[in-house]
Amino acid sequence: MTTRASRIPLSRIAGVVYPDVLQVDDYIHPMLDTMEKGLENVRDIITVKNTQLGIIGNTLSYNEKQTLVLGLDGLLDNAENLAKELKKNGITPASTQSGLCLQAYELFGEDFLQKIDGSFALFVHDVTKSRLILARDRIGKQPLYWYHDQHHFIFASELKALIATGIVPQTFSRDAIAMYLYFGYIPQDLSPIKEVNKLLPGNYLVLDAHKGKKICPYWSYSSYYEKRENSDPRIVTENIEKLLYESTKVLIPPEEDTGCFLSGGIGSATVAYEVSKLSKPKGFSVYFKDQNESDFDAVKSVASTLKIPLKSASITAKTFVDHLVEIIWALDEPLADPNIVATYSLAALAKDEAYAVFSGMGSDEFLAGHNRYTTNENLALMSRLNLIPAPIIKHVLIPIAHAIYKPAAYNILKISRTNPWQFEFLRHNALFDEGSLRDASPKLAPLFDPDTFLHKFHHISRIRSTVSSLLYFDVKTRLPDCFILQFERLTKICGLSWRTPFLNRHLIEYAAGLPEPEILAEAETASYLKPLISSIFPEQFINRPKRTRHNFLNLWANEPEIHMLFQFLLNGALVENGIISKKWIQQALKDSQMIQENFHRLFGLLVLEIWFHLYINRPLHQEPTTTNINELLISS
Repeated sequence: MTTRASRIPLSRIAGVVYPDVLQVDDYIHPMLDTMEKGLENVRDIITVKNTQLGIIGNTLSYNEKQTLVLGLDGLLDNAENLAKELKKNGITPASTQSGLCLQAYELFGEDFLQKIDGSFALFVHDVTKSRLILARDRIGKQPLYWYHDQHHFIFASELKALIATGIVPQTFSRDAIAMYLYFGYIPQDLSPIKEVNKLLPGNYLVLDAHKGKKICPYWSYSSYYEKRENSDPRIVTENIEKLLYESTKVLIPPEEDTGCFLSGGIGSATVAYEVSKLSKPKGFSVYFKDQNESDFDAVKSVASTLKIPLKSASITAKTFVDHLVEIIWALDEPLADPNIVATYSLAALAKDEAYAVFSGMGSDEFLAGHNRYTTNENLALMSRLNLIPAPIIKHVLIPIAHAIYKPAAYNILKISRTNPWQFEFLRHNALFDEGSLRDASPKLAPLFDPDTFLHKFHHISRIRSTVSSLLYFDVKTRLPDCFILQFERLTKICGLSWRTPFLNRHLIEYAAGLPEPEILAEAETASYLKPLISSIFPEQFINRPKRTRHNFLNLWANEPEIHMLFQFLLNGALVENGIISKKWIQQALKDSQMIQENFHRLFGLLVLEIWFHLYINRPLHQEPTTTNINELLISS
């Protein structure tokens, strides 16, 4: 029986529900074909009436009567405990993790999702009840997309698989692209393709032949902020250490092919320390030459302290764009984060040396480990209306605005109800804030309003402190839709099993109940994590600040290889489709200083331009394109 996270095969899932049994076409094979890179050459497909389901890289699980079928993309953290619970109920536990999930569904029905922990996307087809269930893990480590029109319901682990059917039009979503321009990624349930949705983390979808479709949450992250934990520092340290050790232990494979991604941060160092107690890992690290070499110095210190052999590589201005086409193809969605290049390089570095690779993903968001949650990085508040006393707003400003221009009164009222720290947190981390978005994309700018977006998170009112509310917001947006997305996609195409102890459900729930200050000082970052490793690593490493580098890579903007690619934006797909103003690009490319100042925006637009050429402007290819980036941009 599989009780620990050993060499669980990497996989992807897909399915199509057709209009009726007479219209079942063979869409499942091209869907699986698009997702095969990095996976074993194994596929399992079943057609039941008007429903066709498949998995690549692994096999499907069935019950004895063949009335239930389940496909699992991911990894359970609690396979051993789940097996014990099934045994207590008189069931002989299955030998596979997907089999255990199926048995849990058979025993508990839709409540089976309360019984499984880990990183997963899955489907269950209940033939007897004519019901299909899709589910995604609590934090959103595994992706799951779906599309529903009058004739078909389609789902898959990857966006490109849906497009490969030919059913989904290759039309971009204006709303999603507007959000991309603001955030640099596409948050929540939108996708860049019109009418294709992401299933939100912690949710499940039921498609019932008789009752239609419903989407429901099965887990509430915000509810754990209401459960106050004992804040005694000694007890907190002991509890976090125990939870982190246990979450690491269940993910350690029996084989000695374990690796750790080392970034120079406290999160990755802590995970490496925990892994080194249980295994003999290899360390992997990449850095941008002449840009963040201080991070690499910290990595070398961690590897030396833990006696972990370290393999490293540098990225230069000349190699920065070498694999950009392949990266964007693998990501499915555009990401404006230049670190996607480092993430790909890291995965490529490890792929021949390890199978299970650990990282500290999530430590910043769950335990306030980054300076972006501090006062230092959120000081642009003085322009906000929220700092004016409420009575003055209510009795003076709004009546005056109402008399002069009624829409202005509405805007004042809306803004005054927004937490200023939360609003400035969004603005401070925006790719294009409201003003620059209006200049760069006058047609799409009206489609996104940060105040309205913030009000979607009504559960945020449950949260005690401003810092905690910022952490909550990142856990619901940036963590799954930017950071996790790139690591999950890019490690998988390299055949790596990416393992993340900080994303353990029990650790997340415990951390949510810990008190955070109303305002966070730099010295207070990662305050719950630092005591775990204070006796292991030197003080200068423990208190090394983790800051946002707003000028990161700016000096590379005028390197010939990068500058030439930016020139393609002047007459590219974004200008042609009215997404970006050609005048804005001309201004951004006017001289060396302007290019440097706009590097991150130009890079984000370059990524979106390449994404358009791969996903919108030409038929989608099943194989990852090997087209040279210049040829790609010229050809269309």
